[in-house]
Amino acid sequence: MKGYPAWFVRALLGALLLVFVSGCLLAPTTLVMRFEMALAWRLPGAGRVVTAAMHAATGFVLLMMLGALWSVHMRAGWRKRRQRGSGATLGIMLVLLAASAVAIYYAGEDALGSGAALVHLVVGVSLLLPFGWHWVHARRAARKAVVREPAFVPVNTVSARAKAN
Repeated sequence: MKGYPAWFVRALLGALLLVFVSGCLLAPTTLVMRFEMALAWRLPGAGRVVTAAMHAATGFVLLMMLGALWSVHMRAGWRKRRQRGSGATLGIMLVLLAASAVAIYYAGEDALGSGAALVHLVVGVSLLLPFGWHWVHARRAARKAVVREPAFVPVNTVSARAKAN
């Protein structure tokens, strides 16, 4: 992505992967604790605490990166009318994830907290589809935009000799 340091895309993808994997590891515990489902597996106590802390910390990092994306990537793409549908969907879903995360922390164990947890789980898993769409279509557009130059460009020897003299 233009306008960002070379490490930014790798860091963004790494943070997205880390928050997704940690969220998937926490999902069974959420289903057991919030919805009293009987599941065969969930993280043990110490692993659950570490994974939840990692998930929350990575979520905060992603919010900062989202701000960085807003300042350059999103605004430029919107002006150029590129990938508006998938970009807007991703933006809305990420804001919804952030809002539901706050609601999970502050709403408590009542119906609002459980509803926020369910929204957070569904939106988190659903984010894969628009992100994949956005990524694949951006790569295709970038490949089409690359103008291939021939490896050998013949020089007009008459004009080259005239400039030399």
